[in-house]
Amino acid sequence: MMELGIKIAFNAPKEKIWEHYVDKEKRVLWEEDLEVLQYDAEVKTGTTGRMKLKGMPAMEFVLSKIIENEVYYDMYSIPNAGTFYFCHDITEEDGQLFVKHSICSDEDNEIALNVLTEIFSDFPKVLWKFKEVVEA
Repeated sequence: MMELGIKIAFNAPKEKIWEHYVDKEKRVLWEEDLEVLQYDAEVKTGTTGRMKLKGMPAMEFVLSKIIENEVYYDMYSIPNAGTFYFCHDITEEDGQLFVKHSICSDEDNEIALNVLTEIFSDFPKVLWKFKEVVEA
């Protein structure tokens, strides 16, 4: 298994952070290349949906682990590369809230490493934008 991630302190309630994951109108404020975010049912573990980013084909996803106000993981199958998990964690340490965005793969090969590296390259900038939007 391989994983790349970044964690930043947030000064906002968990509930406000959470809303920006599940509400498309709020999510596009920080994930600026998001064109489509559609759920086939309520946001819970096992729900399927579709996401489309600018310049990319639409992709099907499965919400692989959902714990309201704490964990939002979605899983994508990328052709010729494998299965990838986009992990969004809201945690508290010594009274400070943190948000961690990471991407991981069960694959352990150079193709998966290249996909992880390419996708992760935007994570720091996007997470910082997320912080700015949520704290505004």
